[in-house]
Formats: sequence, structure tokens, C-alpha cells
Amino acid sequence: MARASVSARPSRPSHPKPSPSGTGMSVFFENLYDDKNAQTPLCLENGVTYCVTDIVRDIDHLAASISTGQRIAIYCQSARRFLIALAAIWRSGGTAILPATDKPGYLDEINQQFDLYLDDDAINARLTRDAKVSAFDMRLPTSTACAAIFFTSGSSGQPKPVIKSLAQIEDEIQTQIPLWHPIMPQGARMIGLVSHQHIYGLIFRIIWPVITKQTFSADPTPFWDMIIPDMARGDVLITSPAQLKNLHPDLETAPRPSLVLSSGGPLDLATAQEATRVLAICPTEIYGSTETGGIAWRQQTGPSSAWTPLPGLQTSLNDAGCLRVCARHIAGDDWYQTEDRATIDSDTGCFTLHGRADRVVKVEGKRISLGAVEQHLRQSDLVQDAVALLADENDRRLAVVAVLTEPGKDHLQKRGPFRMGRLLRREVARFEDDAALPQRWRFVDQLPTDSQGKRPLHLLRALFTKNADLGPVIHSQTRDGQKAILGLTLRRDMTCFQGHFPDHPILPGVVQLHWVVQTAATLFGSSNTVGEVSQLKFRRPISPEDDLKLDLDFDATGPKVRFSYHSDAVGVHSSGTVKFRIASQDQETAP
Repeated sequence: MARASVSARPSRPSHPKPSPSGTGMSVFFENLYDDKNAQTPLCLENGVTYCVTDIVRDIDHLAASISTGQRIAIYCQSARRFLIALAAIWRSGGTAILPATDKPGYLDEINQQFDLYLDDDAINARLTRDAKVSAFDMRLPTSTACAAIFFTSGSSGQPKPVIKSLAQIEDEIQTQIPLWHPIMPQGARMIGLVSHQHIYGLIFRIIWPVITKQTFSADPTPFWDMIIPDMARGDVLITSPAQLKNLHPDLETAPRPSLVLSSGGPLDLATAQEATRVLAICPTEIYGSTETGGIAWRQQTGPSSAWTPLPGLQTSLNDAGCLRVCARHIAGDDWYQTEDRATIDSDTGCFTLHGRADRVVKVEGKRISLGAVEQHLRQSDLVQDAVALLADENDRRLAVVAVLTEPGKDHLQKRGPFRMGRLLRREVARFEDDAALPQRWRFVDQLPTDSQGKRPLHLLRALFTKNADLGPVIHSQTRDGQKAILGLTLRRDMTCFQGHFPDHPILPGVVQLHWVVQTAATLFGSSNTVGEVSQLKFRRPISPEDDLKLDLDFDATGPKVRFSYHSDAVGVHSSGTVKFRIASQDQETAP
């Protein structure tokens, strides 16, 4: 597609050509300020081609308006304006602060970190003003002198600053160029569906194109239908798992890319295979983090595809089985300890991952601090306490178990669970991007706990199982050997209360027995096949309003469990003994 050039734009005052500032010269700045590259197309935006000289002119103009040594936050929709601002800040001797989002609540949390905030409008306004060349140092900075500060989710829930130098970023790119550049045909363009505000997008959408002299797309294009009409054969697609899980049907007839990169979280095999079918190329996944940059890559051509470390990167495991890595672009000669559990093949050096050991999870390719989500919810007058989690390893939707305040309970009564969840999502949305907004909710009187007062993940996840509406919410649990006491919360809308009886729902006896069997199997590892029920007594009905407790006393020699349902207001509702059939008995009676 033919594109207009910006060479006809009104010219700004020319600036003297800058000179190198000594050793450690940056390839990024060398390529920008090399006269041989002046007319090289660098980016596409709104159908217009911008050459290197156009970008450099704006970098110099913006740098002249910035005070030396400032800490400046940038958040831009346009990758072109982002590049201009980033390079201008480094040219002025400043530090670039890269917020993860432009949400007002989030910016308030990190506002002590920066002196000035630049978005698209603020950058445009400065570029229209007259500038004095003498306002900034004309020497080009070294790569070690240029720093960017990202913010990632720490275990405390507060945004954690991560400092990356341009030297580290350039080292990583030089490591990856031999892997991917030979695959890209001449003229291949970098088409990004991910944000340049994060390390992965910054590397491949901004720094890489300048270093490799490739053209990049500057328009914000988070959705497939925004890039399909303009895709060309051989383009490089910078994507995430969120996009590859939602492929547009028109991609099957779109021009074929030469490389599809994905980062931010592992793809499941089914998604990788479907993307390979639709795009006619297997996605290349890059594993890493904000702190480390790239660590390894893989293409899932079958089950259990391992990760291959980047060239020159060393790996090992700590005593907890978590991956350690060492590479020049990460921490020089020092080892960096991740929280990712892994196993390493001693023959090939490739490794497989087995989930995280901390409380940071990946949702839609973004790192989400569960602690941060919980903290934002607790700030609400409607929430007393909350726990955020992934309710299922195969379901990456964020879930929350919440204890409401009295005003919160009133809202729940009036609105219902669905609308209450939507209301609390808006509380979180003041601080977090869409990926961190919970989609599944459970409201309980008490958070599930074990005998040590901890909140085991299996108890929390039990609230979200497919059959959770058939069982009670376990809001407390104490255990002493083979005895356990569970606090149960019942809900009037549970399936077991429907039609039994109209206007006066009571808990059926067969359901009570089912809960005993399932709970004993979970806690004590007993069989879930009943051989005999004895001493069964139903003394008083159980209604949805009862604050119910279940006592279990397991006898492994039986094997059997004695049970009792009771409440403080009523006393014992029912009791009995369930004897389980052991495996050998099952085999003897099988036909």
C-alpha cells in the first residue's frame, strides 16, 4: 500500500548535529543520529510513513523543552510519540518512568516517583512550541546512562519499581537477533498488538526496530480487526496469549506473517495449535519477566514442549526447585532467582515450568498481584476482607472470595451476587487494568481457614467448582488428627433446596450424607463408596438460615466416620456413622 511521506510538513528550526559522548555508545542512538539512516522509513501511523529524520527532529525539539535530569513518566497511545518522548528524556539526561497503566488511582500510588507526566496531548503541545537548542546537552548519551523504570506487581501488593538500563535492553536484543532476524524477510514490518509500556512491547515495538532498521506500526492496535486490513506478507506480529486465544476469522485469508511472537504467559497447547493452523506458522513464545527480560523461547509442536534458554544464558534450580538464571542482560555475572518452579533436562539444558511459587499470577498475559487486588477491595466500605485467586489452573479468570461489611451485606441483599460483583469490579478498576478485574465472586460470612488459621487454596477453590452449588461454603475448618470441625454456610438458592419444600426449604437427608462422604474423602483420604450407614438420626430439619457445623470423627480401621450436624441455636440436627467399602471389597463384588 502506498503511503504518504511527512517530508512536506512545516520544518522546525534545525539543531546542531550531536556528537558521541565517549565509550559505551548506544546502537539505538547511533542508528537514530547516523546521517546514512536519515531517510530510512521507521514507523507507520495513520497511513503516514515517518522517516528517521522526522523522528529525530521531534526528539531534539522535545528534549530542548525538558529540564536536565528530571524523572519523567510517559504514557502514550502512539508508539511514535512514545519513542520520541523516551529518546528525548534520555537525551536530556533524565530517567524515563513507564507506568503500567494511566488509571488515576494507579498514578496516585506512584506519583512520588516522577516530576513530570507526559501523555500524547502533553507531548504534542510541547512539539508545537519554539525550542532553544542550548537547553540540553548536545552530546548523545551512553547506553549505560539511559535508564527506564517499570512498575511490576510485588508480593506486598504495591507497585514495585524495576530499573532497566538501555545497555541491558540492547544486550538482550543482540542476543535475540541471531534467532529471529534471519527468519524475517527484507522489509518485514513489526506489527504490535501489545503495549509498548511494558518491557516485551518496548523491546520489540520500539528499540528492536531502531537497532535493526525495521519499520514498526505506531497506531494502538490491541485487536485483530485493526491490523488485518493493513497486514503484508512477511510482517512480524508482536502478540500475547490474550490475542492468540481470540483469533479473528479473517486471519485465515490474511497475508502470512514471517514470525509470530508471544509473551506475557504460556500458551496452552490447544491455542498454540489453533494459531498455527490459522496463521500458517507456529507462534514463538518468549518466557521472561520485567526484571529479567527474555529468558527462553519455545514453539509448541506437541505436548510438554520445553523452553530453550536464550544463547549464553545459564540456568539452575534453588533448593525449592525454582529457576535461577544468569545472563549479561539480566544481572551481569550475578544469578537472578525467579519464583517459577521448574525442572531442567541435564542433557539439553532445556527446562519445563510448573507454575509460580509466589502470589503473582498471569492473566491475559499480564502479571497480576493478588495482594494488590485484595488491598484495593479492602479499601472499599463494602468489603471487610477478601482473597483473590485463580479458582482453576485451566481457567485464568480472576476470582475473589469476599467477606462483606454490614453495608456490603445490605447491597448484596438488594442487588444480588452478580450486580454486587460488578459493583466491586468498579472499585478495583480505579487502580487496575481490565486483566486484574475479578470475574468470579463468592460472598461468605467467614473466609475458609484450617486449624492453623491459614487459608488453604483447596478450600478456596472448592467454592468455585462446577458442583459448588450442590455443597456448602466451608467458612472455617479445624482439625486434630482424625477429627475435624467445619463451619458451613448455606444459601437459599442452592440446588438442594429447590422444591424441597416450597416456601419452607429444608436440607434433604441424602444430601447431608453425600456431604459427609465427600468431605471425609477430601480430609482423610477415605473411599467415596458407602458400604453401610448406621445409627442414623434426623432430629431437627436444617434450613438455609442455620449457622451449621459438621463434626467428623474418622476411624481408619473401619474404615468409618461418625458425623454430627449441629448449630448453636438448635443443637444437634442429625448424626450417624458411615462405613466405607474398601477397594478389595469392591473388586470381590464386581460382576
